Amino acid sequence: DSAEGDKHWRVARENSDYASNRHDRLWWGWFTPFQNCDDPGHGLGYGIQDLSLSEKYGSRFCKMNLRGFDYLTMQMVTYAWGEMGPGDSISIEADASSSVESFNYTGLGLSPIDYDWSMSVWNMTGLHQTGEYNLAFKFDSDSSQASGGIAIDSFLIFAIERVPQYTVDVDCDDPLPNAYLVVPAEVESLYCRITNNGYVDVTLRLYTEVTNQSWMYGYPIRIDSNNPVDHDNFVVTDVVKALETTDVWFNITIPDGAIVQEMMWFVDINDGTTNSTKATLGLPEVRGIPLSVQAAYSCKLEPETLAYPDATILPGENATIPMKFKNTGNQIATWNLGASFADTSWGPENVEWYDAQGDLVTSLDLSINEELDLFAKILTPDQIPPGMYQITLIASGRAPAQFMSTPMIEIEVPVQYDIDVMPFVTQFDAPADGVFRSVEVLLVNNGNSEEAFDLYLDANWRLGASLNTDRTLGITPFGGDSTFFLMLPMPYGLEPETYEIKIIARSVSDPTFEQTKRVYLTIPETHLVEVEDLDMLQEVFRGGDAPRTVNWEVTNNGNVDDAFYIDFDHLSDVSAEAMNLVSDSNGLRTPFIASGESYNVTVTYSFDDEAFGDRTITMKATSKASPSDSPSVVGTGIAEFHVGDQGWIVLLPPNDVTISEPDNDIELTFSVKNDHPTDAQLIRTDVDRDSDLFFNIVNARIEQEDRDFVLDVNTTRLIVVTLEVTEENLDSLSDNSMSFELTLDVDSDIDKISRTVMITLIRPVPIDEGPTAGEAAWFGGNILFLLAGVGLVLGLLAVTLRTMRSATGPLEEISSLDDYEMSVAGSGWSSSDPPGAPPLPSSDEVANSMYGGTKEIFEQPPPPIPVKQGDEDVTEVGPVSSSEEIPPIPETGLPEGWTMEQWAHYGKRWLDQQND
Repeated sequence: DSAEGDKHWRVARENSDYASNRHDRLWWGWFTPFQNCDDPGHGLGYGIQDLSLSEKYGSRFCKMNLRGFDYLTMQMVTYAWGEMGPGDSISIEADASSSVESFNYTGLGLSPIDYDWSMSVWNMTGLHQTGEYNLAFKFDSDSSQASGGIAIDSFLIFAIERVPQYTVDVDCDDPLPNAYLVVPAEVESLYCRITNNGYVDVTLRLYTEVTNQSWMYGYPIRIDSNNPVDHDNFVVTDVVKALETTDVWFNITIPDGAIVQEMMWFVDINDGTTNSTKATLGLPEVRGIPLSVQAAYSCKLEPETLAYPDATILPGENATIPMKFKNTGNQIATWNLGASFADTSWGPENVEWYDAQGDLVTSLDLSINEELDLFAKILTPDQIPPGMYQITLIASGRAPAQFMSTPMIEIEVPVQYDIDVMPFVTQFDAPADGVFRSVEVLLVNNGNSEEAFDLYLDANWRLGASLNTDRTLGITPFGGDSTFFLMLPMPYGLEPETYEIKIIARSVSDPTFEQTKRVYLTIPETHLVEVEDLDMLQEVFRGGDAPRTVNWEVTNNGNVDDAFYIDFDHLSDVSAEAMNLVSDSNGLRTPFIASGESYNVTVTYSFDDEAFGDRTITMKATSKASPSDSPSVVGTGIAEFHVGDQGWIVLLPPNDVTISEPDNDIELTFSVKNDHPTDAQLIRTDVDRDSDLFFNIVNARIEQEDRDFVLDVNTTRLIVVTLEVTEENLDSLSDNSMSFELTLDVDSDIDKISRTVMITLIRPVPIDEGPTAGEAAWFGGNILFLLAGVGLVLGLLAVTLRTMRSATGPLEEISSLDDYEMSVAGSGWSSSDPPGAPPLPSSDEVANSMYGGTKEIFEQPPPPIPVKQGDEDVTEVGPVSSSEEIPPIPETGLPEGWTMEQWAHYGKRWLDQQND
């Protein structure tokens, strides 16, 4: 049942499974009764004793010990069948102590059929090449499923042992059986491939010589092999691996001028250690290669010294290269000198030949082995780009000589930097007037390569000079050009003098090369003025408003101190006047302003009542210091205004109103709409108090929330103006019917608009055509009373009442009672009440002061209260008792501008009005 013989190895008994959790090795070796592990005849050499196994079995056990370095190749052949359980394996191990290599049978796909043997080959070539190792079977199992395992038989090792004996094969390109035919100064090379047929690495000794020993003194023979440091005629190679091939060249140089002759060339290949002959080249009968020197013409032309490049020459310049020229042939000949060129920009005129005496030569006669000095003069073309240029120098034989010596030299033409910076002007005058000026600059590249240049300026920083580009594009060589501009903004205030401006062009590829050009700029005295433009369009102005002021800046942009005459230009419905100027014989002017400084001219402006739309005020400033023989230096600035209705607010008034009865709550409703397409507006409303209406009406008010509010886009709001008309107001009318205008002013940041409603007041009791005697007397009494100041006292009462009302505007002043008419018809005053008086006008600061414009009257004692004659006696008002009649003072104190005397007489009335 075994593959070979009647026994084989397995890990389990027949018809049973192998044990679990086992890790066993079966070492390949032998027991010996001797005290050593000598080879018992298996041919694998000495073994090595395993002490642990020897002690376990009580007999010396020697492991098989294989030496990897003793074998060129090795294969082990076995036969096996069976299979292992999951996670289990059986393998052969090559154990070298430091590392282990193995051959696993588990994954080979063996037949599971009993005794169906399959051959397995383990290629052990290269295994542990530098060490020794032992062989063993390794069995590993875990605690899971087990099986009958794998059976192994027939252990055969096939190996090629490394033995020191070897042979070589030599394959050369020699002309055998013919001879080498050579000429003087020729190099002949014999190329051979030498193969080591042995199983060990070897070195070889290579030797070559010729029978003419005079040739040997100058080492004309050399050997090139895998030894990089030894090249004479006797060389020991480096190691040639077993079964590998090495290349060898045997080279011989025929001496210059060698005569016609026959000789033998010997080549030997010997063992590197024993020097025993391994191979000999040549004819067997002569043990060499025939060599025949022929009659020939030849020469050698070469540079005296080796250099790279042979010369460096700029365009249009030249250099001389020393040369050696020798007749190396064994015949006398005449030689012509010349050159050829790889680049068409070169020609025969670019090379000249000179002898040692400096004479120009074109041909030479040389005897055998004659040598002399020559000089090749290389002249570069005028317009040649930079680069390396190859020139072939030629020494060609004149018939019958057909030989030609053609050494090649390398000429470097470097980059030549040569540029011209050419401004179109180098000296010019220009005022410091802020007007941009430029100077065109031409940059010409006279070099031999395309080049870009970085551009720089070196100038007084106050000039603000610059270039329109920091770097040029590549400029073609040999006269190509590029243009750039020197830009001068000529800023205001530059001192009058001459400025130097340096223009620098620096090579991009070689920053050490640069070219500088100077430009001189002269700046004379400059007179310039600038008047700012005022943008007043952010606000809308109302015609007829009080004059306003604005600071209008005048700037001296000249470079010397100057003063400026001021004039205005505007429409007739606009007024403008400068306030803070100096007067001289030529008009109103500013003080002298230093160069670069400014002066604020205070301008008062206003618009007539009828002004409407956009308005412009132009202010003109004329230089005082500019020369009289030159045009006037004038600067102008404009201020633009929106005046009146701009169309962004729609204000609709109510219908005209007729009032015939007293009423404290007469409402007039105005409609306000934001007609701006995109922006909400902050609206401010007020009643125009300049109307005569307010001489007859006590109050007209707008609720606080309607005075200032934000109105969204396309939104309408109703504004209610409430009138308070008393019976006295109606009775005091000078006519039976009077019409007045009530104007509502509506303002926003972008518009102002006013609308008027007509108010007609009807007197309750019409005025008769003629007065009676009593009425005439009564009228006369009124006049006398007014002269006594009673009317002024009543005016004070009206001022007091008006001040404390919730009016929307300041009260106006009544400084005279000349036009006042008494409204009391036929009835006398009571002793407890002061006479009534017309209401005070508003919108006058004097009327809203402490005395309301009647300080003199307030300083007098109160007048006596008159009574109707015939019915009551005239009585005087006595001192007021502070304990009984003075009204209580409010917690906030007396009303603004009041005295205690005023409060004693009129405080009660003020408190009643506040309670109402």
